Amino acid sequence: MSELHRSGPPPRHLSRRAVLRGMAGAAGAAALYACSGATASPSPTSAPTTAPATPTGSAPPSAAAASATPTPEPTPAPSPEGALNVYNWADYIGEDTVKKFEDTYGVTVQYDFFDNIDTMLAKISTGNSGYDVTFPTSINVPGLKQRNLIQSLDLGLIPNLVNLADEWKNPAYDPGNANSMPYMWWTTGVAYDSKKVDGTPDSWDTLWDPKYGGKMAMLDDYRECFSAALFRLGFDINTTDDAQLDQALAMLQQQKPLLRTYTTDDIGVLSSGDAWIMHAWGGDVYQVTPERKSVKYYLPKEGAVRGSDTMVLLAGAQHPVAAHLFINFMLDAQIAADNTNLIGYMGPNEAAKQFIDPTILKDPTVNPSQAVVATLQEIQDLGDDEKKYQDRWTTLRAGA
Repeated sequence: MSELHRSGPPPRHLSRRAVLRGMAGAAGAAALYACSGATASPSPTSAPTTAPATPTGSAPPSAAAASATPTPEPTPAPSPEGALNVYNWADYIGEDTVKKFEDTYGVTVQYDFFDNIDTMLAKISTGNSGYDVTFPTSINVPGLKQRNLIQSLDLGLIPNLVNLADEWKNPAYDPGNANSMPYMWWTTGVAYDSKKVDGTPDSWDTLWDPKYGGKMAMLDDYRECFSAALFRLGFDINTTDDAQLDQALAMLQQQKPLLRTYTTDDIGVLSSGDAWIMHAWGGDVYQVTPERKSVKYYLPKEGAVRGSDTMVLLAGAQHPVAAHLFINFMLDAQIAADNTNLIGYMGPNEAAKQFIDPTILKDPTVNPSQAVVATLQEIQDLGDDEKKYQDRWTTLRAGA
């Protein structure tokens, strides 16, 4: 079994709100939730009773407003335990979401955050992290399941899954959503300063243009970087062909002297103007543009990546009923919209669109058209073949 893949969005230490206020995201999240270590003791699950009240916003006002409607009478659920331990990205949830969940179900939430995927994976890989729910990238789900670090979901306790758009109800990384529920998704493309970069670029080629040498940046993510090169070469971004991967490595080696940096902080690099053009996540570009109107974003014509984060129930979770209710709550139409409206990332929740800020819905940076989405590719878990990418990445980054 290969190690868990670490591809995904950057440390979310700056949310859209935090950028506007100039405050560190971690500090902002700490102020909101006053988090400390998750140490709540387990509580026994009580006998099944009628389901707790459905939160406001679960049912869209009309079928025309959304293509999905929550079941009017959810499957009766056992009463939740009195506590829940959640481990999420920093600044990656609505401002009042946790409190609304606590008020709805009478559950006390210990909400901790991480700002680095490595930190989260290391924490839960012990198998006794103390957390009930966490938010891995979709590509992590197969490996987490194979290593018995997550447990299958009881879909009868998640009636709001009907709110998902059809393409998210049977994802390739987790058929039938048996082990995870999608949370937010993003694209990976190219951001640039229209005051500094000539014309209107539309290709990956611009990230290899010597005229921008020293003013370019790439994401510090081996699968994302190799995907850019593989797109440019016309190859499958999940290829395991050694000759194709060697060509991609050679292309990235050619690019490396032109770069200012490899970074996980695309928000900071774009905000500072240190790079004129860079590899970036669309949701992060959206956070920068209110202050830097000249920053633009595009998905290259050769192809681009779509990725997503998920919600999973950890193996050994001490509060499994509360965990299911939390996951279901996060799929509520109004709650999902609240989350998107604060952080600027689109969710997979079709029913939520009626409540999402129209500015977000109309922005192709975070909400590209279905025609565009249909052309995007997802990075897949390659098992033992992941090492082919890791070894070449080590070669590329040697001395960086």
